Amino acid sequence: MGPPFILRPRLAAVLALAVVLAACRQVAPPPPPLVPVVQTMGTWEGRGDHTIGITSQSGKFQIRWRTTESADAMAPGVFRVTVHSAVSGRPLHEVISHVGAGSGVVDYEEDPRQFNLMIASADVDWVVTVDETVLTRP
Repeated sequence: MGPPFILRPRLAAVLALAVVLAACRQVAPPPPPLVPVVQTMGTWEGRGDHTIGITSQSGKFQIRWRTTESADAMAPGVFRVTVHSAVSGRPLHEVISHVGAGSGVVDYEEDPRQFNLMIASADVDWVVTVDETVLTRP
């Protein structure tokens, strides 16, 4: 019965060492909190109909827009922007519908994915900027 007595002190020593090492181990500080950061995805300008493809990592983006009357317009122009799924092509939401010159800001939130912004316009020149809000660690 010699070997069992030899293993018991060794086992006790290993356990004691494990307890000591665990007690000395420092707890890692929690990671810094996520903070929102705004990134410009792009700015587009034009006249008439246009499709803008974007990929949103967060699903949260803001559309800033401005329209001016075309010099050759016979009546107030029309400006509409509809967000579509870039995968299926289905319309998700009409976010802007405006007549004449103007400007505005629209916030949009959806699941992260690829989107198409479908611009339908007549008799206006337009500028659209898309900014996305993503959460990141500083």
